[in-house]
Amino acid sequence: MYVVKDYDERKTEFLDTAMQLFMTNGYEQTSVNSIIDAVGVSKGAFYHYFNTKEELLDELAVRASAQSEAVVDEVIAREGLNAVEKLNAVFGATNAFKAQNRELFTALAEVFYSDSNILLRERMSQRSVEAMTPRIGAIIEQGNREGIMSVRHPIETSRFVLRVGTDMVAEFARELPAAASDDPDASRAAADRIVQTLEVYTESVERILGLESGQLRLVDESLLILIQGESHD
Repeated sequence: MYVVKDYDERKTEFLDTAMQLFMTNGYEQTSVNSIIDAVGVSKGAFYHYFNTKEELLDELAVRASAQSEAVVDEVIAREGLNAVEKLNAVFGATNAFKAQNRELFTALAEVFYSDSNILLRERMSQRSVEAMTPRIGAIIEQGNREGIMSVRHPIETSRFVLRVGTDMVAEFARELPAAASDDPDASRAAADRIVQTLEVYTESVERILGLESGQLRLVDESLLILIQGESHD
């Protein structure tokens, strides 16, 4: 039986259902009709909210990036933190969230970074970079004012660092299932590759920002838990 729901509730239902289908079947393999059937409404109801499947994808990307934006905005607003402390707080909050949801993140990473979800991944990564660029740029500008960073073009540098970061995260995600495997040797080897990739990225960002080595803490306790589980000695 068709159930009448308010506009925001129905739209959220479409987005949640579509995301579940995209993660299960892949973006390209999921049709508008399959989304409509899963929600249990008419085709007209879908087009009341979205003109195309691509527009729905954009909405998913916006919603996903909004969660990261909220974390960063809270960090930027903190008083008494210098720019390096703010960057470390951003990394730390993100790492902690992923570590607390390790099983879910590992499962999603395996599907999200599969070939069948290239468009979904690229769209969400693009949205994330667009949203985060001015925010990280603001932290870099603060670092310039404090004299602890030396960056001529903070916004452009922020965009570059974030774009490289998306490639690093993709490499991270491809190795994560192996790091979570039951084979100790394979798990350790994958975890070591992940940590090495993260260390190279961290060192590169420090140099780009004009920081001394060791000032940024991208590889922390939460991230080690995410990579290797509770036991990572």
